[in-house]
Amino acid sequence: SAPPVYLFLGLIRPYKGLEELLPAFRSLDDPNAALLIAGRPRPSDYAARLAALAEGDPRVRWHPQFVPDAKVQVWMNAADVVVLPYRQITTSGAAMLAWSFGKPVVAPALPAFVEPMASAPFLGLLYDPAAPDGLASGLRQAAAIDWQSQRESILAWARQFDWPGIGRQFAALYRHAVSGER
Repeated sequence: SAPPVYLFLGLIRPYKGLEELLPAFRSLDDPNAALLIAGRPRPSDYAARLAALAEGDPRVRWHPQFVPDAKVQVWMNAADVVVLPYRQITTSGAAMLAWSFGKPVVAPALPAFVEPMASAPFLGLLYDPAAPDGLASGLRQAAAIDWQSQRESILAWARQFDWPGIGRQFAALYRHAVSGER
């Protein structure tokens, strides 16, 4: 199988776990694996701390700039797996975005990720955020899976949340409510 390309895309903030992601990725043996990190860092000095963690590993491609909507697909299409090593999270727009591109997610076993993935395991891979090797082992496991064969399932699952789908459901509900009142 081809070497994996991992992607972190979005605002780069301390609670998103990049300090864990970089060392975890660097612990992988695969010389051809790649980690793409794209997004605007906040606070700005945080970028320097992260760049230091990535230093000397040519497998890390670092793009600490805002990614406009039109360019999101460029990054998503370059990736095999989207990694969301968040320390805390209530809902994840980033996971939803990844799934809408048919990309699996490697994420900690927090409720925002556990809930959708419990009923749809093809959406990605959960790791134990409390385990010291949790994230690295999640990355290694993800590299061994043929995600391309899951792509259609992921896309189909994500489509139920698109606006036309939600609109149809809402219209049906509305018609039902209105007709029930007669």
